[in-house]
Amino acid sequence: MAIPSPGDGVIDAARTQRGGAAADDAQATSARAPRLSNPQVHLPLHTLCELPNVVTAEEAAALVKVIDNQHHGQWCPEGYDRRHRVQRYSSGDDGGDTSRSDADGEEGSDAGEAAAASKMEDAFGWIFERIASRSQLQGLRRPSEVVVVEHTPLSCRSEVKTFEQNALCACSSDGNDSSDCNCYVAQLTLVNNAVQSIEKPLRRELECWDLAQPAEQHQTNFIMERNGVVIKTGESLWEWRGRVSSIHKHKVAVSASDGICVEMSDLSVDTNEKKPWAKGDKVDASKRCITVTFRGIREADNMTDFSDMGLRVPIETKPTRPLSELLTIIVTTSPIRSNPSTELLERTFDTFSFAGDDFAYECSKVIVCDGCRVLDEESDREEKKDESNPPKITRKYSNVKQTLRNGIATIDQAENYQEFKRRLRKLCDEANASDRTKNPFRNARVVELDERHGYGFALRHALYHCVDTPYVCVIQHDRTFMRPTPIKATIHAMENNPNQRIKYVGLSMRSNLMPYDIFAGKYGRRDIDDFKSMILRPEELRIGGHVYGANGSSVDNMTPPKNEKRRKVQEALIKTYRGSHQYRNYQEQSKGEEKKDGFHQLTLTPTLYWYDNTHIVRTWHYRDFVFKPQYKMVARGGFVEDKLSPCMIRSCERLGLREGHAKFGCYILDDHSGLMFTGHLDGGSFLTADLHRDPKNDRYAAKSAGSGTSGRSDSG
Repeated sequence: MAIPSPGDGVIDAARTQRGGAAADDAQATSARAPRLSNPQVHLPLHTLCELPNVVTAEEAAALVKVIDNQHHGQWCPEGYDRRHRVQRYSSGDDGGDTSRSDADGEEGSDAGEAAAASKMEDAFGWIFERIASRSQLQGLRRPSEVVVVEHTPLSCRSEVKTFEQNALCACSSDGNDSSDCNCYVAQLTLVNNAVQSIEKPLRRELECWDLAQPAEQHQTNFIMERNGVVIKTGESLWEWRGRVSSIHKHKVAVSASDGICVEMSDLSVDTNEKKPWAKGDKVDASKRCITVTFRGIREADNMTDFSDMGLRVPIETKPTRPLSELLTIIVTTSPIRSNPSTELLERTFDTFSFAGDDFAYECSKVIVCDGCRVLDEESDREEKKDESNPPKITRKYSNVKQTLRNGIATIDQAENYQEFKRRLRKLCDEANASDRTKNPFRNARVVELDERHGYGFALRHALYHCVDTPYVCVIQHDRTFMRPTPIKATIHAMENNPNQRIKYVGLSMRSNLMPYDIFAGKYGRRDIDDFKSMILRPEELRIGGHVYGANGSSVDNMTPPKNEKRRKVQEALIKTYRGSHQYRNYQEQSKGEEKKDGFHQLTLTPTLYWYDNTHIVRTWHYRDFVFKPQYKMVARGGFVEDKLSPCMIRSCERLGLREGHAKFGCYILDDHSGLMFTGHLDGGSFLTADLHRDPKNDRYAAKSAGSGTSGRSDSG
């Protein structure tokens, strides 16, 4: 038995001071249903109940003092960005002498577990006994773990709701009736009242965004009263997920007529409601509450992993094969001003040689031509005169570039686009019929979509109907390679990676050249240690021949800047990179490594953003995860990165940085030269020589001449 602590004496004194009154109050106050903000939600009392005033004000103050003084356990930051301070107590903790030798065998292990269990009992056992005596639940097992969490306005900012436990308990694993499950979670609230938001998803999956129907009956808030306990069992424990959404200092008033909080009007479940920090209001950082959670869950022998929840595809190991058998190149295009000219696409394809001859001339290529909506300006004007027959397409954007970007084309633009596709098919046919092997349009075919899908769904069509290789390289029609790029080595690194953790590798552009600094600037140092440990250094990307790195031939062979201004911008970019955390971390990790002449280690840095810029992805990851209909992570008419990147952030908030990122597996390739692998021609503003000579485009030509780009930029 552990030696009693000073904190225990304070709590014992408080209990003695109350005397028999506490026991009388405990008997007088029975379990009740929490007061819900949504009266349409009905949860049985035996699955969600509240025990008010489980501890007295004196006991609560003494307990908070013991917790804050970290007498029994240390505060540790937890969560995706370390917003929560947590103390954990478990019968499995090693509370014994850590200097004990292995020769003590099982005796030492048992002693450590006994000491840890004793520490948990000394600190919180008396609270559990009071909960057990007050609750109406039969056979309440002693908790296997007690978790103390401090909630602050910062930690309440997250919108993510989580299950109390991702894996089901042993009761469900054994195939028993769920009604026989006696697992529970009991939460004691200290310091202030807390508001808990709960919802029931359509399916018990971590990434199920849809609520059970009708949705208005499956989401609500309720107040966790200070010094009271909320107990979850059965359906409330396993089928509903929640989070502490805010903290209330004021006392809860109760309406005698309906039993619902008078102040429940403040607990709206409107997801569009702006929070104080979103409005720019000052947040009271001193306002906080502490929850003490007693977890009486019977752990299953074989924990349910994400694969049981539809979040992971079975691992498939394949031997290394020629690149043409591993990779399909998907190029997406849509109407632009330079149609019917194919110059933009030809210039993009001409840079494929930077990725290697097998990439440029042997891999299959699918050019997906998205459809468009045709705007008849004459009929539009006539229809506007007739109020009973409104136009089918309204002209929302006056800018030509933005209008085409949204898939809306005039009759002339649509005809130019048809001619562009005819010329493109001719280019591919001639390349496939020619004896000339080094033609970038060789092994390419054109896929035309009848109606507008948008970038995301056009890509999905190609993945479902035109790809039979395990990897795809996705390229937009105006994204070019700027210098030699190790595509084949990258795919070999993905192929040989344990557990297929690398699912997406993005090629760097100017805006994401330093992903380490992007992460550190947004999330600070709280999670940076985990982030650093996630940077990968695959052996397949240790490449010789003096090709990569600051002094490699890849930099020497880079597409040169077109003018002095761009040359200075490039030099400034390299200088900025040399002072970045991205480069310093690489130097730190490289210390002590054996230096081989001409070899350079490229790294894969994790990213929490899915860039639609040129990237390599496992085909099944796109098909079975990104475009899985139930997840709704890509919207029709939009880009993949628009909705998928916020989903990645929420996943990390829900599961933690390491596990949340692992489901998406996104990395950026870096050779530490300070220069990007890809550039941007800006197809929306791209003008051919003929268009430059057109008087209607004088303003674009003048603008381009002023920037020295001739309307065609080779840098991102």
